[in-house]
Order: sequence, then C-alpha cells, then structure tokens
Amino acid sequence: MRSRGRWFAAVVALSTILCVGCFSFAVDYSSVTALLQPQSGAIAEIIQLLDQGKEADARELLDELHEAVVQTRAMLTGLRFEGTANTLVDPFTLPVGTYRVTARTEGALIVKAFPVDDPDDYALLFNLFMEEAADGAGTVYRSNGERIMLEFTNITAPYELWFEEIS
Repeated sequence: MRSRGRWFAAVVALSTILCVGCFSFAVDYSSVTALLQPQSGAIAEIIQLLDQGKEADARELLDELHEAVVQTRAMLTGLRFEGTANTLVDPFTLPVGTYRVTARTEGALIVKAFPVDDPDDYALLFNLFMEEAADGAGTVYRSNGERIMLEFTNITAPYELWFEEIS
C-alpha cells in the first residue's frame, strides 16, 4: 500500500510539472493581434481608393498592410527583435536565403550578426545615428543556414528589427 502511495504522489507531481510547463510554453499572440487589427479593413479600403482613382493613397495603405504582414511573419517565426538596452540575443538558426533586415528607432543603434561557428567573421548590419532610422532603415543579409547571434549596442532609444526573406 505504501509503494502505491509513493507512485501516486510521483505521478501527481509529474503531472503538475508537465501542466505548468505547458502553460509556460503558451504563445502570447496579443502583439500579433495588435499589429494586424488596424489592418482588418485595409483590403476593402484599398479597393475603394483605387475605384476612386486615388492610386497614391492606395499605395500608401498597401505599404502599411505589407509592413504589418512582414512584421507578423517575423514575429511568428522568431525573426523580430525589440528592446531598449544593449544586448546579445541567444543563438538562432536563420534558414538559407537572402533577407531584407529592417531596423526602426528614434535613437542610435549598432547591430552586428555573429555566426556562432566563426564569431570573428561578423557582419555589421547597422550603424545608425540619432533618428536615421525613425521611418526604418534596411540592409540585405545572406544566410547559409548558420546559427547566428545578434548584438545590439549603442542603444539610445527603443528599437525594433525584423528579417524578411526575399529569396
């Protein structure tokens, strides 16, 4: 009887740990929803503007929609980063491809990409001065599928950075 009690206690403890673990791995989609919600009527509005012959206004809305879609995809794939302080992100694998890397900040920002296997062979992605990237700054980065780390330094204001695969 005593061994059953211990076995039962072990099962309850393990179940509790697994249950807590499941909740801690749950994805918070509130930031994704916040990005997409303002775009919920964008397609209808773009069509309406085109029907009215307002192509410039339609292009502007289309650009906003495109940025929201790109940032959402980056969030869902783990290729969007934001912060307010100098940091070195954990290593991650960037799939093979060519990427447009976009940074946005009101302040200064330096970003380097370090291959985990050869950190001396880093790429300087951005070296931005005050307000140079207020509307966004972009560069191209080619990945061969390696694991990389991003280093964010010289931070003077909140920043966001995301990767968009272009080929």
